[in-house]
Amino acid sequence: MTFLVVGESLVDLIGTPGSWTFTAVPGGSPLNVAVALAALGRPVRFAGEAGNDFFGGLLRDHLTRYGIGTGDLAPAAATGLAFARIGADGSASYDFRFDWRFSAPVALDGVTCLHTGSLAVLAGPGAAHVREVMRAAAEAGITVSYDPNIRPSLIGDRARALAHVEECVRLARLVKVSAEDLEWLHPGEPFLDVARRWAGLGPDLVVVTRGGDGATALLDGEVIACPAPAVEVVDTVGAGDTFTAAYLDALDGAAPSRERVAEALRRGCAAAALVCTRAGAVPPTREEASAGAFSRRGSG
Repeated sequence: MTFLVVGESLVDLIGTPGSWTFTAVPGGSPLNVAVALAALGRPVRFAGEAGNDFFGGLLRDHLTRYGIGTGDLAPAAATGLAFARIGADGSASYDFRFDWRFSAPVALDGVTCLHTGSLAVLAGPGAAHVREVMRAAAEAGITVSYDPNIRPSLIGDRARALAHVEECVRLARLVKVSAEDLEWLHPGEPFLDVARRWAGLGPDLVVVTRGGDGATALLDGEVIACPAPAVEVVDTVGAGDTFTAAYLDALDGAAPSRERVAEALRRGCAAAALVCTRAGAVPPTREEASAGAFSRRGSG
């Protein structure tokens, strides 16, 4: 498969727990997915924005290090920033400095899977353009993968965000969403009820990630669940994005079957668990992912 990931690239300024010291690392949900796919050996393009500034250089170097070309990066007035504070449980909370104005043409030639989501389809004037790219890919028969990855501080009104999210769900064949995102979009409603409703909008597969409780998929009305490995968590930065890359890699463009989806969930949970043992979004290589170090199942 040839992947195209469209969306934001940011620099995460990750705080040291208990202090105001920050370390700059490349980030942004779509960028993390692209890099994790490349680390697994998949051919991937990344289309987004980066400033011609100090932090933009960090992002370009990061893409190049993973063998991803920078020819699809459009210039931005300034590279987006996300300040991340790490809680006692390793979870991250974010404060953004981000202005998404992406409008560059996106070539779909040779692409077999388009992945997007997060701020790219919900924030700023660039979001409408990315949703049109999704529509063009779907109409061209390209598999569209979508992850809402909600950031409430930047997307504003819940009802407006929900309308755009459901528009994207209708365009996608593969949807991965966190239970936390579903709770923000539909407060108090059981995640499986929302997932079933989303499945009725058109996707072949809806996957809900649940942190330490693993992941649950809906395929043709059947519920498929996978627990998460138990690990010592350093932080959760990039865990969901790494899950996305690993499960897309495992699905490998084939029509989802129960066996293939179960394996995709297992590999996604294992890869996400491994990232949680590292500081920042440092994805596993295919050798690490295949080593089985995190294949044992625990309560997480």
